[in-house]
Amino acid sequence: MRMKNIVIALLLLAAPALAETASDRLAAPGPEHAWMDPLVGEWTVAMRVWSGPGVEPFELSGMTANRELILGGRYLREVLFGGDGTPMREATLGFNRLDGRYELVTVDSFEPGQMVYLSRSDATSDVLSLFGESTEAGMGTEPTGRKRDLRFDFVIEDADTNVQRIFVRYPAGEEYLFVEQRFTRAK
Repeated sequence: MRMKNIVIALLLLAAPALAETASDRLAAPGPEHAWMDPLVGEWTVAMRVWSGPGVEPFELSGMTANRELILGGRYLREVLFGGDGTPMREATLGFNRLDGRYELVTVDSFEPGQMVYLSRSDATSDVLSLFGESTEAGMGTEPTGRKRDLRFDFVIEDADTNVQRIFVRYPAGEEYLFVEQRFTRAK
């Protein structure tokens, strides 16, 4: 009888530890995470950059990217490589089920700080828009320090093609396309 009471007491003490927590439920991938599935894989990347509105873009080719789901499918990690194989950007995209939004964090070899983007609504079947802001370093010898609003769009064209577009808007200015990266699935 004493042993039975000890076992019951141990089970009652362990029950809260065995119960699923809110963090467990919210951390588990949900249907929103499935939106990232078509982005997984090895990619060739062509990039165009516009230095300002109405300016002809310059092009970079020969880039590649690797995208994989990490941490049980909760996040998409992307590493973008230059033509020489040097990493140029790392990005992590996920859906925050607590706040009900997609979140993207990028670090790259072009900017001195991290870029943080948040969605304002759910993704459609083929487009996800996220929004952020940053302070521009600029291309000159001294930083410009200009503030800018950013929009980062993921566009899924088909199973083998997707596009990332970054739009910029400076205070009192019009939004314009700043960067376009076309991802084509590597065969």
